[in-house]
Amino acid sequence: MRLQALAAAIGLMASLAGVAAASESEPVPVKAPFIVADARTGDVIEHFDALRPWYPASTTKLMTIYVAFRAIAAGELSLDSPVVYSDTAAAQPPSKMGFPAGTLLTLDNALKIMMVKSANDVAVAVAETIAGDVDGFAARMNAEALRLGMTRSHFVNPHGLPDERQVTTARDMALLARALLRDFPEFRDYLRIHAIQVGKKVLRNYNTLLERYPGATGMKTGFICASGYNLVASAERDGREVIAVVFGEQGGKMRAEHAAILLDEGLAVRGPLAGPPLTLTSVSSGKAYTEPLDMRPYVCGPKRATAASEANQDGAEGAGAPVSRLTDPVFLGPPIRVSLGVPRVEAADGSSVTLVARMPRPRPILPTDGPGEGVADAFAPVDPGAGLSAPAQAIDSAAGLPAALPASPAN
Repeated sequence: MRLQALAAAIGLMASLAGVAAASESEPVPVKAPFIVADARTGDVIEHFDALRPWYPASTTKLMTIYVAFRAIAAGELSLDSPVVYSDTAAAQPPSKMGFPAGTLLTLDNALKIMMVKSANDVAVAVAETIAGDVDGFAARMNAEALRLGMTRSHFVNPHGLPDERQVTTARDMALLARALLRDFPEFRDYLRIHAIQVGKKVLRNYNTLLERYPGATGMKTGFICASGYNLVASAERDGREVIAVVFGEQGGKMRAEHAAILLDEGLAVRGPLAGPPLTLTSVSSGKAYTEPLDMRPYVCGPKRATAASEANQDGAEGAGAPVSRLTDPVFLGPPIRVSLGVPRVEAADGSSVTLVARMPRPRPILPTDGPGEGVADAFAPVDPGAGLSAPAQAIDSAAGLPAALPASPAN
């Protein structure tokens, strides 16, 4: 019943988009993947094509911030550590802050900017500060993905800008979201900042659920033409927290409404689910896919649906119109102030000096503190270009999943 109701609601949203698009657009040839799961137990409540490969876009930054939290926990650096804004960071395409090369800011402020503005330049600056360069950071991202059991994800950059080698799945992003909530409860605030203020400029979070969905606890949006509109979201009510992942929507409001439907579905569950337990480590996809669908023609190209369909996702009145799951925006307080610069310390001679960025010593990308859920106890050294490891393939095989994705070129 739950799946039928969910399918009906999603079908209604899709039909509205199709009406608005009229004859000048074509329907997307597939229904995009989604999943909703219990954040504490990992039980899957509903899903569709949860292991279909997809481009993550800026939801990639959830792995970037996870790696940063792990580096802090390992004592490599702290929230006050300086982040240097390099020439490479300055050269990144938008969305970006556009700081001049040489700018310093604390890791704390860099992470806040990255999560709210989704700034690609700041994501690169964070990556370089932690690992020395983007390739080294991507290796750490892939090592963490393997440790967490994200068997169908591969990362080559910290921001999610287009790269055909950078792929993930709805299941894998749900695993990552759960790990963020489970492993770093002290850092939850970074996932739910509704707005920041940099100088006189106020920047609002693209995740509208924070202000418009009761109980929202955060996470991250993402968009590139090839992926469509993605969203990883979490919400909590009455002591229950759930995670929803939505990929491939054709607009920002559509992804928010879809995620709200899934969150409602998950939060309504009381007690154990009927039937055999389905978890994030045992869920499978309906078909065997080897490559992500390129959403570019349907989101940014000539087949794009008209923007009028977006208006119907905000609770338009009339017979047959969907009821919005989102409330009017609520006031969450003033924006969080973010500043440039880093702390100054007193030198031995009594003068005040600015801390300089300390590049951490390279550390092995082999995880050393135990496997993620459902992952084998030992790994060979991780080669980011070698495809799935033997333990990862064993997980997929045990779950009855299709053959592993082809190996991606080395970074």
